[in-house]
Amino acid sequence: MVEVNRRGFLVGAGLAAGVVLATDEEKVFDGGVASVLPPGVPDRETPVVPPGAGSLDNFKLKCVGCQLCVQQCPNHVLRASRDPKRALQPEMGFEHGYCRPECTTCGEVCPTGAIRPVTPARKRNIHAGYAVWHQDRCLAATEGVPCDACARHCPVHAIYMVSTVENDPSAPKVPAVDRMKCIGCGACEHLCAARPLPAMTVKGLEVHREVKPMGDEDILAETRRLFAANEAAVVLVKDGVIATLGNGRGLSPLLTLCDRNPEDVKGAWVVDKVIGKAAAAICVSFGVKRVHAALMCEPGRDLLKEYGIACSADKMVPQILNRDKSGLCPLEMSVKDLDKVPAMLKAIRAKLKQLRKAAKEKNLKDKKAESK
Repeated sequence: MVEVNRRGFLVGAGLAAGVVLATDEEKVFDGGVASVLPPGVPDRETPVVPPGAGSLDNFKLKCVGCQLCVQQCPNHVLRASRDPKRALQPEMGFEHGYCRPECTTCGEVCPTGAIRPVTPARKRNIHAGYAVWHQDRCLAATEGVPCDACARHCPVHAIYMVSTVENDPSAPKVPAVDRMKCIGCGACEHLCAARPLPAMTVKGLEVHREVKPMGDEDILAETRRLFAANEAAVVLVKDGVIATLGNGRGLSPLLTLCDRNPEDVKGAWVVDKVIGKAAAAICVSFGVKRVHAALMCEPGRDLLKEYGIACSADKMVPQILNRDKSGLCPLEMSVKDLDKVPAMLKAIRAKLKQLRKAAKEKNLKDKKAESK
């Protein structure tokens, strides 16, 4: 039997560790012996350059490739470009970290103005790119893994989870990106568990978009464009800025938006395609300050005015009808005879649950019929 003293044990452990590092130096070990592969590097049609650059053209013109920003980047996001045409000019990569909204180091050290200094508050309003979800790589979509890392870690709450089956909140969930909120920081790409390539990748913007307050007419013009292009069914405006979008049919987009972002909704301006009494009750419940609709009914208007909520509409009608115009919308029917907002909200949720259950049963029935 061989005795091993403390010194011998430590030396042996050190040698063993050296062997592991020498033979497997490209791998990372996260609390165990199993290796954790680093995320792959996606090909980007447009590189992501730091907030403060303004545009890719400005960055290319002024950057001299001094590498100061690369050396000083505390999150290891900036690295020399992989494009030979832009040798030594930095670009953002998210294999080792992401561009934290509170960090402004690169703009402070850049000597040429390729990256201008910005405050943390201003940086959160500069969109250098946006996240793109790749369904074929996503573990939640391909393997049914209940993964929500991208949504949980998004610093600007631009990613949220949605049901894979319409009108069925109990179904598995996958991520969705709100491009109006996404700033292209790369947190989702960096933290995505999918390999060899992440299921969330950032696409750079040729010209960065800085969100600034707009006047009422400009906001309404933009929301009408979004409605016409089917890019949104409801728009949330906060402090003169289009903060987030909701999409879908009926009342669900508004209620989903309110449930998902109650703090954002409070004191905000909601612009919706249709506002009836049911939608008005939701706006009252969540503390909306102002409402505009492409189409609004008189009971909805009256409820909003009763609670001191400013409201306007492109077109006013007596009632919101169902899709075949044969009677009231089902959700309007659910609140028709109610006068207390909490009771209305409860009735709306119950009716939506009933409608979703009916839709789910119909889908199952249709699938069975197709399989025969």
